Amino acid sequence: MKEGTNYSELSIAIDGREVTNQGTGIGRYTNNLIMNLLNLDKTTRYFVLTNAENIQLGEYPNLIVLPSKKMKSREWETNFIPEVMKQYNVDLFHNTRSGNTYFQPLDFPFVTTVHDIIPWKFRNQFSEKIVNRWKDLFPHYVNCAKHIISVSNKTAEDLVEWTGVESTKISVIYQGINPMFKRIPEETAKLLMKANYGIDQPYIFTMGRNQQYKNVETLIKAYGLLPEGLKERLNLVITGNRAEEYQSIINQLSLQEFVKPLGYIAEELLPALYSGSELFVFPSLYEGFGFPPLEAMSYGVPVISSDMDTMKEVLGNSAIYFNPCDPCDIADKIQLMMNNPSLCMEMSEKGIEHVKKYSWEETARQTLQVYHSILAL
Repeated sequence: MKEGTNYSELSIAIDGREVTNQGTGIGRYTNNLIMNLLNLDKTTRYFVLTNAENIQLGEYPNLIVLPSKKMKSREWETNFIPEVMKQYNVDLFHNTRSGNTYFQPLDFPFVTTVHDIIPWKFRNQFSEKIVNRWKDLFPHYVNCAKHIISVSNKTAEDLVEWTGVESTKISVIYQGINPMFKRIPEETAKLLMKANYGIDQPYIFTMGRNQQYKNVETLIKAYGLLPEGLKERLNLVITGNRAEEYQSIINQLSLQEFVKPLGYIAEELLPALYSGSELFVFPSLYEGFGFPPLEAMSYGVPVISSDMDTMKEVLGNSAIYFNPCDPCDIADKIQLMMNNPSLCMEMSEKGIEHVKKYSWEETARQTLQVYHSILAL
């Protein structure tokens, strides 16, 4: 903090490149964090650094949006950020998307949010260029940060184990769930799903782009093990970028009639997708936090999930868990739920109550505390 400064004179720059990318977890995090910081803190000057000139963040007297066309360039970190920090005499920079940067050394105080370490955990699924960047630059980058925000205890543990960063330098701050996620009437949801996607059968669904760690292929195999009668009355819907690439295994298992890969779903149709489903299945092998099952719970959809540590931490006793590497166990848990309406109702009620603990306002409040603790040193 500058000599004699009080909080009303503070200025913070935030990486806002993902603000317009609401289809991703990092995009939702960045947008909701900024909006809630602005609603909570009326005195600090906030500089949102973005690649979009017309982003809609509302009118706030303490908000300045600074666009740059160098979003995917190393120059964004080596030139643009330092220029902003110097020109506007900014106290602190917050990198909200640490996994999508070049990990360039910064000569000013910064905090970074680490959402996961997937490119290192699953390095066989990423290009050599990306893996080398994580191996050679990421550990030094996080150790240079004034503070690190982790979105779960599991991610914090992974960071300490891999990078050697001190655990005292990490704050675990959970993300929130938008209050806009409200269940719509079942009949309305069914009509929208039929009109937009031709789906007129009851369905269970999962959300996950075509990357191996999302483990959707194992779920498809598990679905194939279900009794024919259950498959005939219960489709499997798959959403997420490049979901159509699962068509080959769907064909291989002769499940074309029952498994529907829809690809990317527009934000405005998500309420219909969730509200029309019987069950949400989350088979991922690794997540830093995991928005989709919490979103499903917010709509009252019962959830069964991979038993990985992160999901047990985030979902607690509000989900039924399975071994994500065992198609038989996944199939058994689907049958358990679909043959037990009272259990589905119980898990639905637990989920609705559980998601109340995830508030974007609280995420922003705790993040603001991190900013103040850094600048008060």
